[in-house]
Amino acid sequence: MVARDVVRREVLASWERSRTAGVDPERLAPRFLGHHPHGSPEADAAGDVFDDFLAGDKEIGCSLALLDRAGVVRARRDSDPTLARLLDGVLFVPGHGWSEQAVGTTAAAVAQHEQEDVVLRGAEHFHGQLTWLAEAAARVPGPDGSSGGGVVVAVCHVSEASSLLLPVAATLARQVAERTAGEPTRRTALLLDRFRAVAGDHEWALATDGDVVLTSAGARRLDGADLRGLSDRLLSALTLQEFTGGHLDLPSGACAEIALDPVHLGGELVGCVLAGGPARRSVIASEAVRRQGSHVAPVGHRDYAADLRGGSGPEHAEARIRANRELLTPFLLARREVAAGITQGRNHLLVGEPGVGKRTVVLERFRTARPQGRILTVDCGAFAGESRSDPVARLLDDGRAPAHLLLLTGLDGLSPVAARRLDESLRQLVVRPSPPLVVGCVDTPALDATRPYGLLLRHFHETIRVPALRYRVDEIGDIAWAVLRRIGPRRSLRLSLQVVRVLEGYAWPGNISELEDVLRYVVARKPLGEIRPPDLPSLCFTGRAGRMSMLESAQCDAIIQALYESRGNRYKAAAMLGIARSSLYRKIDAFGISYIA
Repeated sequence: MVARDVVRREVLASWERSRTAGVDPERLAPRFLGHHPHGSPEADAAGDVFDDFLAGDKEIGCSLALLDRAGVVRARRDSDPTLARLLDGVLFVPGHGWSEQAVGTTAAAVAQHEQEDVVLRGAEHFHGQLTWLAEAAARVPGPDGSSGGGVVVAVCHVSEASSLLLPVAATLARQVAERTAGEPTRRTALLLDRFRAVAGDHEWALATDGDVVLTSAGARRLDGADLRGLSDRLLSALTLQEFTGGHLDLPSGACAEIALDPVHLGGELVGCVLAGGPARRSVIASEAVRRQGSHVAPVGHRDYAADLRGGSGPEHAEARIRANRELLTPFLLARREVAAGITQGRNHLLVGEPGVGKRTVVLERFRTARPQGRILTVDCGAFAGESRSDPVARLLDDGRAPAHLLLLTGLDGLSPVAARRLDESLRQLVVRPSPPLVVGCVDTPALDATRPYGLLLRHFHETIRVPALRYRVDEIGDIAWAVLRRIGPRRSLRLSLQVVRVLEGYAWPGNISELEDVLRYVVARKPLGEIRPPDLPSLCFTGRAGRMSMLESAQCDAIIQALYESRGNRYKAAAMLGIARSSLYRKIDAFGISYIA
């Protein structure tokens, strides 16, 4: 027993809580709970404050740390290498849990429980391996004056303890709170500075932090559709973190030359700036316009060498490369459009064959743009019954936090009555203070406004087509590997090059769902090792369908024309098409294109 007049009341109470929690005073084992280099704003602010403090007084002889409300070490800076090694030895390092339930009595634990700043020395620690420590813990005040930002701890060896330890911790805690409160202002100021610098040197300038888009006076003079096209490109670049600039074809038919510049603060991406202006127009119509409808109704023999006799020039060649790249890689364009639609909060429809991954691409992009957003998925088959209950209203008003994304699947299966009921439900969302983003999925290759779901088209701002798996030959290997890791996480399996070639040559009428079924068949029969062609089911060795679709025909035409113009040189043809040579070879094999010289 310990006499109550020997040990402070708050320390004795912490000892009792530690013993009740089952803390072993002889074995120190704090668990690693995860750490990110750029975590919470408090952790980033604490790192900056500690660095500034130690830069001004390198001989202070103590270590500084920030613990969050759960007792996890989030930041630490050291001025003494010897002390740093001692702290590493007891796992007082970022990412490890140092709560009272994990290591017993510490200054941070007592400060959190008692809601006051505390100094703890030597034997006041519950754990025997911590008696060499002297700690001072000061709470970081929250925006409303509460202790909501964690605890700043100043640590040193007990033999070097000083009465200045607690004032140092308290001063740093106030500075961390002030810097945390000013962090949004710092981000906004940095983005504004970059935007002003770009606006002074370029005709068009746009900047965004993901929520608000700033535009220069020159950009605002653009046609509304063109300005939205630039905004979409900027937002999708920030969401996908793809900052490649170059040419951009605008909806009005104009061509822009743009550059994208990410904005970082302390290693964290906080925004993006777009700078650009009009590109030189070619006297020849853009390849995208010239190709429109060419694969729909051919009127005669096509002259593949027509472009050899005119239309040469860098602008013409660049326009063709951009148009061909979009034609041959349609999924990348769809992914970018989905990202821009989600970031700008525009309701949109995803159209494509069943199983192409429409739901997956929406959820992936939404989670990237809004990691904490709440998602509600509604199967429109719920509207098909005779019940008068409203599934959308029931899910949105279930007492939980408001939804940020409403994902409607199976719209093409709606009956006329069910479509009217869903239309009434969606109209009620508009009057809500913060209506959710609505994304619908239609499992057909094209929209048909005469179907019942045509009544709902007025609720969506745009339509995005997601291509079938057979148009994504270059990605089949990566998709198959991702599916294999998901369905067999504990299996040591890998795909041979021959298997990837077989998968690329199959038509995949069932799209990604069929690919999953094939890989489940393989995983069920092969415990480990390399997957080889004999392990695949026989259906994978059947050739592609003899009749090409419109998109396949257009892609085939583009490849043949590029081969004619390059006189059979596949290196030059791949450059003309804006794709990798390996992609060109696979498509030549898939379409059965003969040698051209």
